[in-house]
Amino acid sequence: MAVAVLGIIMLGVRGVVRAVWPQSSAHRKELLREWQRQREVERERQRREIDNRE
Repeated sequence: MAVAVLGIIMLGVRGVVRAVWPQSSAHRKELLREWQRQREVERERQRREIDNRE
């Protein structure tokens, strides 16, 4: 019973991810680049905060 419920949940999650996640590899690459840019901006902001405390 638990295996069947887990299987149904996994199929539902997969369907949602496929609906939300870009299907074109160019779109996926751009999404990844934007995520990396945001991470770098956040790291730089944290570095500045640490430098300002010292």
